[in-house]
Amino acid sequence: MEKEELLQVFDDNKNILNESIERSKKMELSNNKNFMMILIFIENNGKFLIQKTSKEKGSKYATTGGHVTFKDNGFTTCKKEIKEELNITLDDNDIQYIDTMKYKNCFVEIYYSNKIINKNEIKLQNEEVENIYWMNEKEIINLIEKEQFRKGNIEPFKMVLEYKKNIRQI
Repeated sequence: MEKEELLQVFDDNKNILNESIERSKKMELSNNKNFMMILIFIENNGKFLIQKTSKEKGSKYATTGGHVTFKDNGFTTCKKEIKEELNITLDDNDIQYIDTMKYKNCFVEIYYSNKIINKNEIKLQNEEVENIYWMNEKEIINLIEKEQFRKGNIEPFKMVLEYKKNIRQI
């Protein structure tokens, strides 16, 4: 029997605790304990790298993301998920932390990268990703309106757009 993935547990202030929880039991965490997920939006020449998730993952369009595993933090998980799902290696300075959203017993850290990526270097993790597309803002909004974009990615996507708008104003 395959051993279940252990997730890192955080307190309400996002401090790492010396505790883990099995992924399947994450919703059983007590009120002052949390697990964490990350999302990263990768942009290349005005288009975002959007994944079509595998059938096992719901066949929705989404950005790259994942759960923070035991002894990791959001930033290291961000780099790890990009490598696992797409075979892309980003340098630390290629990734910008945007913000954190808080839900019941869950933090979602949002990251952004504006990095030129050679499509030929991308190798998909077939268990999670069916295909990838480079989409502009209007195309993603169209997916949102058709309810084909993963719900948990909508608000973070809007936060990234706001972040980009603020950068341009500086």
